[in-house]
Amino acid sequence: MKKALVIAVLFGLVIGAAGAGTLNISGRAGMYNPGSGISSSMMYGVAANYDLTQNLALRGALDTTSYNTPAGTVTYMPATVDLIFSQNIGGILTPYAGAGLGYNSVTAGGTTNSTTGYQAEVGVRFSFSGLSAGVEYRYLVPDASKSTSTSSSNAYIEGGFSQSFNL
Repeated sequence: MKKALVIAVLFGLVIGAAGAGTLNISGRAGMYNPGSGISSSMMYGVAANYDLTQNLALRGALDTTSYNTPAGTVTYMPATVDLIFSQNIGGILTPYAGAGLGYNSVTAGGTTNSTTGYQAEVGVRFSFSGLSAGVEYRYLVPDASKSTSTSSSNAYIEGGFSQSFNL
């Protein structure tokens, strides 16, 4: 199921980006805060970015984390699509903000539930001769029908750990 979801998200981005441009794929790692007094956990994932214009990009991401609650271990896997606005400053610094929708899978006690939600993020990317690195804060609402929110702080590197495809 997880592999199929990863393939579906990436395939959708490639098909959607069939115009002309560059698709950047990169790894992500960060801290996930499930809220409600539960300890933070490491969240890992992959993201694919496609520049629509000089300042507007489409990003698809698939992340996963597991954390312990009093009721047992929970595995959370959001698959998200975001519209990102960025502004390059001096060719080195690129602050950005974005928002989007997500499909979330939560497995607890052997039961998997799926929800749709939304998220917003702000971040900054630094570019150094072919290598980019950045930090990002994401505010997540895993289930749009509830008011419960979570957050994550991510760091990522593009360049040596990513691949670009000219479409």
